[in-house]
Amino acid sequence: MRLYWRPGKVSNASLVFLAGLAVSFMVVVETNRVMKKQPYYDEKVQAVRLQAAAMEAVKKEVLRYRKTLDPFTDPAGSGLIGRNLSPITSVVGYLAAKQTSVNPNFAAVIVHLMRRLGLKEGDLVAVSGTGSFPAMNLAVLVSCKVLGLRCVPISSVASSMFGANHPRVTWLDMERVAYREGLIDARSIAASIGGTDDNGAQLSELGVEMALTAIKRNKVPLIREGTLAANIAARMRLYEDAARGEPYKAYVNIGGGEASVGSHFTKVLFRPGINKTLPRKKIPDEGAMTLMMRKYEIPAIHVSSVARLAEKYGLPKAPQTMPPLAEGPLFFDVVYSLPLTAVLLAVLVAGCVVVVHFDVGRLFRAIPRGRSAPSRE
Repeated sequence: MRLYWRPGKVSNASLVFLAGLAVSFMVVVETNRVMKKQPYYDEKVQAVRLQAAAMEAVKKEVLRYRKTLDPFTDPAGSGLIGRNLSPITSVVGYLAAKQTSVNPNFAAVIVHLMRRLGLKEGDLVAVSGTGSFPAMNLAVLVSCKVLGLRCVPISSVASSMFGANHPRVTWLDMERVAYREGLIDARSIAASIGGTDDNGAQLSELGVEMALTAIKRNKVPLIREGTLAANIAARMRLYEDAARGEPYKAYVNIGGGEASVGSHFTKVLFRPGINKTLPRKKIPDEGAMTLMMRKYEIPAIHVSSVARLAEKYGLPKAPQTMPPLAEGPLFFDVVYSLPLTAVLLAVLVAGCVVVVHFDVGRLFRAIPRGRSAPSRE
């Protein structure tokens, strides 16, 4: 019977001693953690601060035409979240996604993705944005400035719900303000109406006219060839002409503009974030992103599904206040001291061996107690 079980030889006092030792060592290890800077820390912080400044400049422009901000739709007070409907609103938009996007720390996400692709100063990058996520457009342009990339942006004016859909403060107006203040280094070389077929097919006549007025007001060349295919072809020519014979190193798409990503069925074939190769599945409707990836054999950064990107990089979803700048796992990683942990583990193992072998607790109990003093009575 002793082959299978025998009474324990270690006393409760010894077990309590070991437990106390282990807990004290754990406290020592936890209190001696250090904050280690993440890769590209300095560039991330610079981009975040520049993004915050750009958003503040845009907010001032917004408040020229909107005297107050809606605390329900824009609780963080960013100024970059529009109304649900306007004449240049193209499709349904999700308020939570827009609230998530107005976090300046997203600029650090873009820097991280660009550095992961090995982009360096002087590299040529094609950029496509819409009015739907103006804060993300700014984050891309700000990151290009910080990293010294030469970006070539092409934009569309129409916006999904809660985007840059104020007719007087479209994305092109926001871009102009940020450029004027020296917060970004590039402006759109051309712009289209956007929306269905990239020609505002679902907008009213008033909405189309307002989009055209915004393009004219900002002195940006118009892309309006009549069909989606023709608009895409025009974008490709513009990108090629702007490169002047130099190869592009990456393509960055923000949002779901049809001229850039194609139809909805094409958009979902690309992962949010980095796409180094084209999808294996057949692409039903090719936009500029697919064509550029194939032509130049370059990767793409697909800035879409903002909530998924936020979750992946430790950013809050739909924050109700503006998050603090340059804090969180994008910037710091909490690491333990390996030498200290190794030494304390060795001491704990040695303590276990000594206590179990000699049963220290039982030895303490075996020491005879001193006799009490005799009574004087």
